[in-house]
Amino acid sequence: MHVDYKTYNMADDMDSKKELGRIPEKRRGILKAITGKIVSGEWPLGEKIPNRVSIEKTFNASSVTVQRAMELLTADGFLEPRGRSGTFVSKNPPYLHNYAIVFYGTPKRNWSAFMESISSAAGKLKLDNRSKIKFYYDISGDPRAKDYGRLISDIRAHRLAGIFFTTNPFQIAGTPIVDEGDIPRVAITNSKGDTRFVNVILDGESVIEMGVNYLVDKGCRKIGLFLGSQQVNSFLPTFKKIVSGKGCSCRDEWIQSVNIGSAFSAVNVVKLLFKLRKEDIPDGIYIADDNLTPHVLEGIDSSGKSIPRDIVVSSHSNFPATFDHPETVKLFGFNINQVLKESLKLIEMKNSGRKTPSGISIKACSEDEFAADYARD
Repeated sequence: MHVDYKTYNMADDMDSKKELGRIPEKRRGILKAITGKIVSGEWPLGEKIPNRVSIEKTFNASSVTVQRAMELLTADGFLEPRGRSGTFVSKNPPYLHNYAIVFYGTPKRNWSAFMESISSAAGKLKLDNRSKIKFYYDISGDPRAKDYGRLISDIRAHRLAGIFFTTNPFQIAGTPIVDEGDIPRVAITNSKGDTRFVNVILDGESVIEMGVNYLVDKGCRKIGLFLGSQQVNSFLPTFKKIVSGKGCSCRDEWIQSVNIGSAFSAVNVVKLLFKLRKEDIPDGIYIADDNLTPHVLEGIDSSGKSIPRDIVVSSHSNFPATFDHPETVKLFGFNINQVLKESLKLIEMKNSGRKTPSGISIKACSEDEFAADYARD
């Protein structure tokens, strides 16, 4: 879907007003001015702010208008009322401790094993008591999405210390979500993208290398591949190079791309594969997309075959894994806990004014390595 920038601006205004409850202009001005003073440091953290009468005079506003503005700022975590002692700037305001994690889809639509891993890991991430992660779904370029306006409102109201994009946010380029506010933004990608973000690059080649090495170590020399249809152009050349470099073969008919929207069709593809003559069947399979893994395994089982007696299987997976699998299937992928921790570290570096790299690369690990790291945490 294409939405031009004028449409986005109209939607921003509409959704932001919805999120703010159609706040009257006078109160909106007070909110903007006070958060500006806090964020800029003019009103230092923990300091007492001017009394209500002074604020009413400054903005030529009624006591009710100022009171409601103070209530909103208190609810957002910018201010702390202390009874007769007055009102103070919070020592832990949201622009230093609230993080947004942005998903392209929702758990009911456009979802994937990768997003499920991130969602699960982010929900369990150990943060200090002052910090929290807020989830925003369906940020895919449609300004009518419920969380679109909420995210813009939080950006404009200085409620966020940083934003994690779970994919390259090219679909929302040119929108306030990408362009507005001096907020550190991290994009979790498989290649270096927009230089305005800090790119956390997942080293896909390292996953392939580990998965193929496992098959070769188990004696496989005829290696088949299952991958998502969206991976073909970027993934296949690297896979073929690695397999060839190991002295193994990979026939074209052993390479099967499946749309993850109909991942169940992998069951039938596997069943057809095992109807070939024995010498024409691969002795190892690498599954490049973990959305396909349960279906490939079901296909092997439905064919009356077993792992590793009849075929050896390794699969990509992000950890924690989102599917059940037998111990005989080995998983290789990315420790999502590490990905989020590194992303958070980069945001904190940027917020503290330290020199921050434009991107970092994260290598794959095995399921056993992830389990060991997880136990240490």
